[in-house]
Amino acid sequence: MSTESRPVAVVSGGGSGLGREIAVELARRGYDLALMGRRQAPLEETLELAGQREGGLILPCDVRDAVALERCAEEVQARWGAADLVVPAAGVTAIAPVEETSPDDFAAIVDTNLTGVFLLVRALLPAMKKRGRGWIIPLLSVAAKRGFPGWSAYCASKWGLAGLVAALREELQGTGVKISALYPGATDTPIWDRLPGEWNRAAMVNPREVARAIGYVLDADASTLVEEVHLGPAGGAL
Repeated sequence: MSTESRPVAVVSGGGSGLGREIAVELARRGYDLALMGRRQAPLEETLELAGQREGGLILPCDVRDAVALERCAEEVQARWGAADLVVPAAGVTAIAPVEETSPDDFAAIVDTNLTGVFLLVRALLPAMKKRGRGWIIPLLSVAAKRGFPGWSAYCASKWGLAGLVAALREELQGTGVKISALYPGATDTPIWDRLPGEWNRAAMVNPREVARAIGYVLDADASTLVEEVHLGPAGGAL
């Protein structure tokens, strides 16, 4: 538990999509919420849905901004001492063949999906290690295991994140801080609204199932560490 009576979960990308679903699920499980995102209004909506409009903490920031994340970490530490659970859920993507992907688009995807996780964990981890406990549950993707045409930047960011997670798991040995990775397949979130093409959203994973998978990780017996959870559409990858 944290310094207060309830543990705190820090969720980036908490204003929509998987971040919102996960935040609501964690609130149901008794966590106070510290939500990060670039826009305040959606974060407020998530806190409202989670029943924490008064008790939750909103931390408007861009996960690509190391200085802003350090300030956010200071706010979390001032209120709770350290994060009990960190879920880096902020993510972006775009679809284009390699030769049609602009350097700016490639950098934005990698900076958010990979470097943003690094910066978030880097800011929060010292307090967690000092206290000797905590949990990090990053969201990866089936695109961290296999390639998809047009998704080169996204795949690069998620394969890189898998490497970061693997190295961090080794570094955390003996610290009391655990790390478990979620690998969802295509999941029905608003991210698809902005992508070209026709997608069978009804055949995708329900985002609530990804949130429930985090519950499975947290509920595992203390003698067991669930290192990875893989979820995918029942009909196979889209």
